[in-house]
Amino acid sequence: MVILQVPWMQVSRSRSLLLMVKPQVFLVAIWMGTLLHLILLAFNAFSVWSLSVISGDCQSVFAKKENTNAVVLVASQKTLPVLVAVVEQLGCAFGESGLLVLPCVAAHLTQIIMDSFLVNFWLRRDKDLSSNNAKVA
Repeated sequence: MVILQVPWMQVSRSRSLLLMVKPQVFLVAIWMGTLLHLILLAFNAFSVWSLSVISGDCQSVFAKKENTNAVVLVASQKTLPVLVAVVEQLGCAFGESGLLVLPCVAAHLTQIIMDSFLVNFWLRRDKDLSSNNAKVA
């Protein structure tokens, strides 16, 4: 609950300015956060695969899908407290901090939703593969 209080206070301070933001600008900010998360997922998946190949492929820690998936997800996520801390350190250099925090909150929620769909996809795929292997055996 404390994690949500800081962004809420930031956004509340800029309430009057938030009403002036065009929805198109806000949607572009959400889209950019989504695109950044997808780029990080792809980059981290490639990096983990590369580390797996370099460190012995089958004997690597990343040979287990669970380890690979966990590292890719955790390395790709940006946390809301870190985003708020960065915005606070910027001061007013790029605008009102409350306005800057709002797209961060939206991007954070978007990445959580995207990752939940991705994890669900991985679980279903693994379940289908294990059931196909059981049928063959």
